[in-house]
Amino acid sequence: MQTRIVVLGDAWELLKFFNDDQYVIDPKAAAKELGPDGAAVLDAALAALTSVTDWTAPLIEAALKDALIEGLALKPRKAFSPIRVAATGTTVSPPLFESLELLGRDRSMQRLRAARQLVGHA
Repeated sequence: MQTRIVVLGDAWELLKFFNDDQYVIDPKAAAKELGPDGAAVLDAALAALTSVTDWTAPLIEAALKDALIEGLALKPRKAFSPIRVAATGTTVSPPLFESLELLGRDRSMQRLRAARQLVGHA
């Protein structure tokens, strides 16, 4: 995170997604990352994360890489950007896997499912 924060005031913008009252998906981020391709990414991510038994960043990362990079043959940006937008509401955030770990399984999965509904049906 320290590479993304220039002054302490920058921290709030990057961390406000942890507060459920402040969490909203930015419409520009949604338009960019939650388009038609986002549905397949979110479906695969939800399926992969369901099987993660210990909700830690390394296991979350391994499950998502296996499902999206190996399984769907996506480049990392295409694989993880829709998940980042779903989880944090924006395209810029602290490291994704650590953010998902800190959000916890229930909140992470709830946000991914809600974003998937925004995309509609594939």
